[in-house]
Amino acid sequence: MSKYYLVQVAFLVFMKDRITLKQQRFCDYYLEGSGNATEAVIKAGYNVKLKNGKPDRMTARNIASENLAKLGIKNYIRQKLEAHELSSENVMRQHAFLINQFADLSVKAKAIDMYYKKTGAYASDKNDEKKNDNLDGFMDRLAKMFPD
Repeated sequence: MSKYYLVQVAFLVFMKDRITLKQQRFCDYYLEGSGNATEAVIKAGYNVKLKNGKPDRMTARNIASENLAKLGIKNYIRQKLEAHELSSENVMRQHAFLINQFADLSVKAKAIDMYYKKTGAYASDKNDEKKNDNLDGFMDRLAKMFPD
């Protein structure tokens, strides 16, 4: 093996969790803009070809998809979310609060739905008739809380 190859491999290993300034701007715009990665690419200054004076959204969407698959970007976004106390555990606690505190049934139903989507309690296939223990347990607790 050549020294040049070893240097390249060492550099790639060193840089795998690092992101560029443009990627950092992408992440910041992504988090500010309600998770719209296509808009974040455009705002961060990526070179997307213009069509009729407007950014090419297909190119921007492709760049966004590639960015969100990169380990360094995933880690940066996770760190930013955790810094604002938006870790998975805290979100689960917030959903539990909504479920237990609000009298409005629509708010409770939305919180429960989001909670089970987050925990993966829903079956992956809508036609799948497998028994879901988490969902069944929740329904039993709910029936005890609200007897007819």
